[in-house]
Amino acid sequence: DSITESFLGTGMGEPRQRTEGIPTLLSEVAKSEKFHPLILAISGDQTQHLLYRLQHGELVSSIQDDNDAIFVIHIGTNNLGSGELPAPTAEGIISVSKYVLENTVGRVVIVQVLPRGDGKEVLPTLCPPRCRDSKNGVKAPFKSFLPAVDMVNAKLQKHHLGTDLPHEYKGRFSLLDCGSPFLLDDDDDEGEEVNITLMPDRLHPNVNGQRLLLQCVIDCIHRKTC
Repeated sequence: DSITESFLGTGMGEPRQRTEGIPTLLSEVAKSEKFHPLILAISGDQTQHLLYRLQHGELVSSIQDDNDAIFVIHIGTNNLGSGELPAPTAEGIISVSKYVLENTVGRVVIVQVLPRGDGKEVLPTLCPPRCRDSKNGVKAPFKSFLPAVDMVNAKLQKHHLGTDLPHEYKGRFSLLDCGSPFLLDDDDDEGEEVNITLMPDRLHPNVNGQRLLLQCVIDCIHRKTC
């Protein structure tokens, strides 16, 4: 989705100011870590869109058959942002991960959905149908995306621990939580839910946020954290 497309310096294929410095960061890290990144993200993508692309030609044989390939999958926030419930969002992420595991020989790293703090702006536009029952019985918008994000990630963790995936694909499958740096200990005086020094628009990490996200993934790949 757009968080990953930021590494190309674009959103929907067009340059975006919010991505400033992020492509350079990726190039520097790729050079020091000696890897060759291939960014296939598309802004706005949801799990079903990614699965369709994978099933219709994006997984070419040279990638499928590469034992050294590492597939980092970060998807799902746009499902929530479009009004989808947490359970089907998590199921979509699981479906994508299963498809990649079944059709490749490399490693798969699933990055859990990051916190997002744009609920005050977005959630009123999703009600109805995504509403909560208020005290007077009138349907009202949810106030925050954070509970939904937590539910998605909890379902991913439960699936990861409660199924045969880690055993069936031993050494090939990791579930990674990189979200804690983006959270605040408590709501600040301005009512923020996320660290806007890392996520200025409350959804997309800036270059400093992406540096932390990228390091989180690299540490996992090196088996330091997952």
